[in-house]
Amino acid sequence: MGVLTFTEEVASSLPAGKLYKGFFLDIDTILPKILPDFIKSIEIEGDGGVGTIKNVTLAAGLKVVSMKQRVDVIDKEALAFTYSVIGGDILLGKLESIVNQFTVVPTGEGCLLKMTTIYNPIGDEVIPQENIKEAAEESAKLFKAVEAYILANLDEF
Repeated sequence: MGVLTFTEEVASSLPAGKLYKGFFLDIDTILPKILPDFIKSIEIEGDGGVGTIKNVTLAAGLKVVSMKQRVDVIDKEALAFTYSVIGGDILLGKLESIVNQFTVVPTGEGCLLKMTTIYNPIGDEVIPQENIKEAAEESAKLFKAVEAYILANLDEF
């Protein structure tokens, strides 16, 4: 089928630096706090920088329960962050990887989160559109939950 690429932009009232810190640099401590019924654990191999591996275990009963992520880019000056999903049942046995590229752009009233997701299938595997749609919906819910947490705890960021 070939590589599939999707882009999206989401506006936020948060200052760009605070969104970047909370959503990318502090995410491993925020997610288990705000979504304890969704995130079972996050095991980190590395110092949190580029090359760090994160083994995420999701709650039992979900369609997927594991993913292995690798941090590929952390650029605090450009407010850019990239990570790749390189393992786990989230890849459905159909994907080699999922690359997630983010850039936070300051705006007059907050910021804009620009996201690009690249699905790299194994060979000629076809990724069902419903899986991609579901992933996008879950990402939107996750973004709103993290954004609300940061807004409620702005002084921590």
